[in-house]
Amino acid sequence: VALGQSRRAGLLTAFGVATGSGFFAMAGLFGLLLLVHSIPYFDLIMRFVGGGYLAWIGLDMMRHCRRVNTFEEENVQKKSNQVTFYWIGLFTNLTNPKAWVFYLSLFTLLMGQGFPVLGKIAINLAMFVISFVWYSAVAILISSRRFQPIFLGFQPFIHGALGALLIVLGGKVLLG
Repeated sequence: VALGQSRRAGLLTAFGVATGSGFFAMAGLFGLLLLVHSIPYFDLIMRFVGGGYLAWIGLDMMRHCRRVNTFEEENVQKKSNQVTFYWIGLFTNLTNPKAWVFYLSLFTLLMGQGFPVLGKIAINLAMFVISFVWYSAVAILISSRRFQPIFLGFQPFIHGALGALLIVLGGKVLLG
């Protein structure tokens, strides 16, 4: 998003992904794995939603991979719907079935009933901060004036390759 849109859009997407990570950590830390497993067909539903969404993003990237825009053009074009990028980041993370499995199983298995609530809150905040710092750093690097021309030169290849990879990953998730 930072490459194809703007730094602000990339940071908003990073915040959405980090919010999803915080939600997963909170769910795992407070034992919601049992609740999730009690919902009939939850794994199947998440597999189809997550895999379908990954494939859709990949197809969209493939569709636009030949279009190269400059950083300034994209900033002007996308100012009106910046909050959309937060929702893209959040939805992408929340529909990732592997993230559900990772966070919920890791924290449910490692944290027993006697684990202090303040410790759970600290770990939850740490997961949010780590996720936000990482994805923000990537967004800032990709959208920096120094590296932007390099990345924009490779943008069609990057979008095409990532689009194809997302289609394959979405297919793998869908097929289970």
